[in-house]
Amino acid sequence: MIKTIICDFDGTIVNSAQLVYDLFNSFSDKYSYKKMPPEKMDYIRSITFRQRFKEYDVSFFKVPSLVMDVVKEYKKSVPYLQVNNEMKEVLRELRNQEIKLVLISANSRENIEKFLRLNDMEYFDEIIRSKRFFGRNLTINSYIKSHNLKRAETILIGDEHRDIVASKKSNIKVVSVTWGYDLEELLITGSPDYLVKHPNEILNVIDGVT
Repeated sequence: MIKTIICDFDGTIVNSAQLVYDLFNSFSDKYSYKKMPPEKMDYIRSITFRQRFKEYDVSFFKVPSLVMDVVKEYKKSVPYLQVNNEMKEVLRELRNQEIKLVLISANSRENIEKFLRLNDMEYFDEIIRSKRFFGRNLTINSYIKSHNLKRAETILIGDEHRDIVASKKSNIKVVSVTWGYDLEELLITGSPDYLVKHPNEILNVIDGVT
């Protein structure tokens, strides 16, 4: 029975892919890497982040600083991002089912809380910040242990291949959604426990697990 859902914010709940790609390109001169051309957007979404960095000559030594810069600029736009309205209704229903909802993001708690208030989405019991770009499992494991959660009763909802990797390392199930950053083809390569193409399908997954 699922009692806790850890839900990704960026891409899963808000439509922020274009903003992230624009920010990535805006720092190309500072970190000396190639820009991602708009016409290759689908191709970019079909490969992992590590492959993207390699493809566009981003030094892995510079990734931590680059991520910090992108997140810093991204924070300014968080309160004004467009919410996925179907996902909003799904979260409302899950809240009504008294399932504990936890939001995970690299963004600041203050900005996310502002976004949730502005969009009438204060459904979450907690907001946890993941500071590690490739180590989200460490944040998830820490949360599970500190709250004495049972892994069989906890599930992750995310839109990226790295969410699948994190779930496997954390030994919890994952629901991958196809409307976020990564294309369905890339998500499939990670072998998620569940793959959904529409938000309402999440309710069927949770009901089936319970």
